[in-house]
Amino acid sequence: MIYSLNEIEALARKAARGSGLSWGLAEEAGKAVRWLCANGFQGTELLTKLLSANDGKPYSDLAPQQIDDVWRARSGMLCPIILGALICDRADELGRGEPIKVGEVAMPLMLAPFASHAARSAGVTVTLEWQGAKLTLDGGAPGVQGDEAALHAARTTSVTLSQTDAAIFRSVPTERGRQLTPEILKTLEAFAQRTYAPATEASRAGAGAETDDD
Repeated sequence: MIYSLNEIEALARKAARGSGLSWGLAEEAGKAVRWLCANGFQGTELLTKLLSANDGKPYSDLAPQQIDDVWRARSGMLCPIILGALICDRADELGRGEPIKVGEVAMPLMLAPFASHAARSAGVTVTLEWQGAKLTLDGGAPGVQGDEAALHAARTTSVTLSQTDAAIFRSVPTERGRQLTPEILKTLEAFAQRTYAPATEASRAGAGAETDDD
């Protein structure tokens, strides 16, 4: 079924929050998934896999720390949403021509919306590259190189984000990014349900009028 971008963003935001991310990072996740879907990528599928893989893991294990000029997780793989926020904060480095090097990261394609935002903020064109995939970004529609398997990889051992002078041969987005399978919808809604407080005797008692209105 095809959903609107507004519906996708709202669901992604609630699901990210339900997974344990802060409201600020959940907002960023919603915007990132919207950007991916708007550009024809399978953003909701990537988010579903990411939230399921990271469920229950502490933030400190997923957050980036710089070791020998490479950003890495303390344990396992970096979360692209947390890392993406850092990339946006370091847009000025890209503007000065300083590359951002990343170690093992989950769902590397989810870094693209953040890299695009950073490129626009710095007023430059950048390339986001990992094994078998390369995106050229300047804040508009991306240029894409690589097959589906590489672009939608569940993980990669390294990513490089750097300024470039290359021309962008922009991709033409399709509606496939806005298609949600029943399985993906069910998983995202399950995460989103965690944001709702469970009913209590007090809340049930307060529902409806206690006296007649006549």
